[in-house]
Parts: sequence; C-alpha cells; structure tokens
Amino acid sequence: MTKHHRSHQAHWIGRLLIFLLVLLLPEIGHSQVVGNGYNNSMIYKIRGETNTVYILGSLHALAEEYYPLTRAFSYAYYNSQKLVFEIAPEILFSKTNQLARDKYSTFQNGMTLRKALSPKTYRRLEKHLLQMGINIEDIQNYKPWKAYLIASGGLDSAKDFRPDLGIEMYFYQRAKDAGKPIGGLETPKDQWDAFDNLTFKEQEALIIEVLKDRTKLEKEFVQLVKSWHQGDLQGMAKHVETYKTFPKYYHGILVRRNHNWIPKIEKFLKDTKNYFVIVGVAHLAGEDGLLALLKEKGYELERVSYVMP
Repeated sequence: MTKHHRSHQAHWIGRLLIFLLVLLLPEIGHSQVVGNGYNNSMIYKIRGETNTVYILGSLHALAEEYYPLTRAFSYAYYNSQKLVFEIAPEILFSKTNQLARDKYSTFQNGMTLRKALSPKTYRRLEKHLLQMGINIEDIQNYKPWKAYLIASGGLDSAKDFRPDLGIEMYFYQRAKDAGKPIGGLETPKDQWDAFDNLTFKEQEALIIEVLKDRTKLEKEFVQLVKSWHQGDLQGMAKHVETYKTFPKYYHGILVRRNHNWIPKIEKFLKDTKNYFVIVGVAHLAGEDGLLALLKEKGYELERVSYVMP
C-alpha cells in the first residue's frame, strides 16, 4: 500500500470517527453502505470483582438502514447502570460548548486562512469550496484544520449518515428518558487540541488530502463502515494503521486520548455498578487501541455477540 493511499484512509477515518461526534458532519440522498446480515456489533465486556464494564466501538453518525440495532446493544445497555461517552452529551450539545468551539477554531490574532496556507493549496481549496457553494472569503478567520473539516463534506455514500442517528445520540436519548446517569471520559478541548496542536504545515497536509481523488475516498469510506457493521476488528485495525502517515495527528487523535482513558476505565471496574462506555470504534482497534492496552494490563475481554434482533 502506497503512502498516498494510506494517507487518504487516515483522512476519512479521522473525519468520520472523531468529528461526527462534535457535530461537524456536513449535511450530505441515499446510501448503499450497509453490510450483509445483522450488525455484528463491536461490544466487549470486562468483568471486575464487583461489576462489569461494557465497551462499545461506535460510529458517531448512521443511516436509517442500520436500525433497529441488534440485541447485543440492548443487552449492554440494560445491564448497565451508567453510560459514559467520550464527552458528556450535556456538555457536548450545550450552546456554551458550541460558542467555545467556534472561538477555539478561529484566529484571534489577525492571522487569516490565506496567510496560513501556501498559495497553491489556497487556490485549490478556494475552487473546491466554490463547488460546495462556499465562498472562501467567508471563512478567512478559520484555522486550517477547521477549513479541512468544512472541505471534507460531499461524499455521495455518506448522504444518509446523520449525527442524530448515531449510536451516541441513540443511547443518550434512551438514558435521558430513563433517568440513567451519564458521564464523559474527557472535555471538548481534549479533542480540539488534537488538531490545534498541529503546525500550519501539518494542518495544510490534511487539507491537501481532502482535495485529492474523491473516488478512492468513496471506496475507503464504504469499506470503513462495512468493517464496523460486520464487526471486523482486524479490518478496522488496518484502517487505524493508516493514521500513522501523520504521526503527530495519530498520537493526538488516538494514542494520547486512549492512554488517558485507561485509568478512568480501571476506576469504573472498582465500582459496584455496571458501566456502558461508548467511544468511536477507531479507539478500540490496533496496537494502541483500548482493547490492546487493557489486555496489556492483564484484563480479559469477552466479545458480546448476541447478533440476532
């Protein structure tokens, strides 16, 4: 696999699995992504001395074809007394957080997008955005990584994928209606920093990737969703491996955050109530994934495989 091809995959995994969560998915008709058969969910459980912690690898946006979910999802939900997301939804969806996110992703010092990018990349981005109906002059105050997120929209195969149909929103609404306690593993800033800590050159590299061959991106997106739907952890690990094309990005998006979450999961295992932890599926797979890190610490993980409806 060439570096060119690997970096394409890194882009789309990062966009789908991370930034759908912060509701930056563009409004993008009909999808043909659903895999054959029932959803073989990526749900694992760890038994503590006095409780069980379930860990679900999710997609943060889905299409209607993926519902109803199979019994494995309900099994983990009903057997848990508390739900934990990457970020507590009450914080994530708050107006205060949205205002903070907007401020965090815009320049506050007179810098502009035009100044931050090379002339060639700027011209290509301007043309790309124009095709999306966006005037680049309207986003001059945005940092390159925010422009990258905006430019990421438009895949035909992702048209039906909406955050309001995502796994997080589905279980958040159920827990909220039932009065179940809800928590988070991190703050929004922990996610934003994964991009904001990149240099302008590194942020520009992400923009360059999104401006390349859309046909390949379509295929990679479809394969990514199929890997999730079919419960193919090894297939997902191959996708996660491509993050390493951008080492700093890979470390910020996955490695650092996964390591930060392990002590919190271990704390859950010392409680008397069961926990249902829901994170983006990329956090489960690969040598730096949560599953590998937990196994290194001696925990035994069991797949929850009640796949029939």
